[in-house]
Amino acid sequence: MFNFSKSKSINNRMIKRLINSPKLKFLYTLLLFQVVLFAVYRLFFLWYFNDNVLEGTYYQIAQNLFLGTRFDLRLSLILLIPAIMIINFPLNPAFKVRFVNFTYTLLFGLITFLYIIDIGYFSYLNSRLNATVLHFLNDSTISARMILESYPWVKLIILTLFLGALIHLSLRNFISKKLFRSIDFNYNKSNLAGSFFFLLFFIFGIYGSPTMYPLRWSQAFSTPDIFASNLSLNPVLYVFDTYSFRNKDFDEKRVADNYDLIANYLKVNNPNLGQLNFMRHYSGDKLKNSPRPNIVLIVMESLAWYKTGLGGSELNPTPHLDAIAQESLLFSQFYTPTVATARSIFSIVTGLPDVSKVKTSSRNPFIVNQHTIMGQFEEYQKYYFLGGSANWGNIRGVFSYNVPSLKIFEEGSYKSPRMDVWGISDLDLFKESAEIINQDYKKQKKPFFAFIQTSGFHRPYTIAPNSDNFVKLEPKDISPTKIKAFGFESFEELNSMRLQDFALGKFIKLAKNQTWYNNTIFVIIGDHALPHNNAQNVPEWKKSLLNNYHVPLLIHFPKFIKPNRENKIASSLDVMPTLAGLAGISYSTRSLGRDLFNPEFDNYRAAFSYNWYSPFHFSLIDDEFYFEYNPASKIGKLNKYKESDKDIDVKNLYPEKYLEMEKLTKGLYESSRYLLHNNQRIKNSIELKIPSLTKKNEVKKVQGLL
Repeated sequence: MFNFSKSKSINNRMIKRLINSPKLKFLYTLLLFQVVLFAVYRLFFLWYFNDNVLEGTYYQIAQNLFLGTRFDLRLSLILLIPAIMIINFPLNPAFKVRFVNFTYTLLFGLITFLYIIDIGYFSYLNSRLNATVLHFLNDSTISARMILESYPWVKLIILTLFLGALIHLSLRNFISKKLFRSIDFNYNKSNLAGSFFFLLFFIFGIYGSPTMYPLRWSQAFSTPDIFASNLSLNPVLYVFDTYSFRNKDFDEKRVADNYDLIANYLKVNNPNLGQLNFMRHYSGDKLKNSPRPNIVLIVMESLAWYKTGLGGSELNPTPHLDAIAQESLLFSQFYTPTVATARSIFSIVTGLPDVSKVKTSSRNPFIVNQHTIMGQFEEYQKYYFLGGSANWGNIRGVFSYNVPSLKIFEEGSYKSPRMDVWGISDLDLFKESAEIINQDYKKQKKPFFAFIQTSGFHRPYTIAPNSDNFVKLEPKDISPTKIKAFGFESFEELNSMRLQDFALGKFIKLAKNQTWYNNTIFVIIGDHALPHNNAQNVPEWKKSLLNNYHVPLLIHFPKFIKPNRENKIASSLDVMPTLAGLAGISYSTRSLGRDLFNPEFDNYRAAFSYNWYSPFHFSLIDDEFYFEYNPASKIGKLNKYKESDKDIDVKNLYPEKYLEMEKLTKGLYESSRYLLHNNQRIKNSIELKIPSLTKKNEVKKVQGLL
């Protein structure tokens, strides 16, 4: 018979071995005290702002409270570092105790004061305390007067002192006393085990996640519910998370100088220079494509135009893509606004080029709130499929915070095993995505919007042994010289791209066997291109930097769109408005994207691109010219690529065209910088039809709605 008392005794001995030293007992007790203290502050925040809790979101609130505890644990562990240093100094134990009490009374008093400021900050700006609070120091006199006249600071200071006194009593009477025995403690093997366990716990708690990616602020924005997301955040950590983004990266005067030009380019409904209004509303067509078509948007990793058969590669690297193009509308002049996957995904979802200079826009907490067209597909079941983790690049916040009712499938959501750093293989990703869509569609019979993003075409170019009989090419099949001639660095790279293409073909084949296929719009694009590697099928004029942006766009919708090759200029920014137009849904947007099938924009089509690394520059391409400008050197060039494949600067031959493209390019750049910070999502669709809100009133209206 099992002896429960003996088992309990063994467990107790094991626990004692792990925390048996007075120092460890002190550290664990101090840690627990902090976690409880911060939990009390978080619950008070919830109680104080309980009017913000929406009906039916209680489960979400509970989830976010738990997430907030993980942030609190991280802060608590960081705050243990001074204690770890103090208790290991060769000092008198009694002095250590007094020093610990003094240090942590001040530290927790300061943190308590920050939590109180956080309450006022959220009341005023509907945002947790962050690094922008430092801006109040720019005009400290006015800020101080505003604060003194707006808040009961005498009461708040008294409250802080009172809480500080309680904290001091708790430290003195319950926590630091545990240090007194350390002077006579005998260090042995069990203490080493306890210290090692504490070190592991410390590292894991700081990391904050059992996955490949650490706990990040973006996980707080896992829901469109603004209050629930803010409830997760720890205001002290959030100040540090937002420090590098505290200064807004735009010049409002430059935006105003270019406003009329950009408003005309975008066909803004009610242009207003004073209000810097970029909002446009499109009513849609309820009778168009009835019932509503499903949408599958497939973003292929590094699908450079020149590396495909469509782009003239003689290696036959994309036979499945090429075959699909024969049944689709192919846009041969399609460009991404930037290089780097996180920037590209952000641009596709928001319709704004990621022109951030500090990291990527997806990593900026201040611009996670974005109004998206994808979020306006209200009748649709929406999916985001990624083989790896959505914490990559903080991309989770871009999707889950701005696209209501979105289901995210990522590493850990699938039956297939993880292959490498990029998660499951692209082949497994496509097969499981098809299975999930099929199962849900059979149950719900509602239209769906599936965003599928591949990621396997990256080093280390992993290919599983069992990949549905996929056959790799080897030197006996094709010469290494030839693969380099068409821009591939190795057979591993070539085969990885071929596997991605093979997986795409498998998905389309699976889709064709489903009832939803005939009423589904498939869009296939590359997230960005790759350096040309002096590939022989890349024209000379493209070998500056433009080939990094040139990728294919296929729209496969046999029911309504006939196969053809379209040469009009198109951009990733245009994808979402084009899909909304094809689906006939009503939408509003402030983005720079324009419907590729809307004839009102056909008088002038252009694609803006931004190079965020050295040499920093931005560019514009239309159906005849390519313009490029380096703002640091203030040197630009103009290439008339329609007449010649050579990289020849013709700005002196076409000075008016040069000035025209320079003005538009700079205008798009300045407008993009501004809109990244001024494209907050609007919840009520009725409000979307009011484009004439002033900036200040718009922010207040948004805060009131959300």
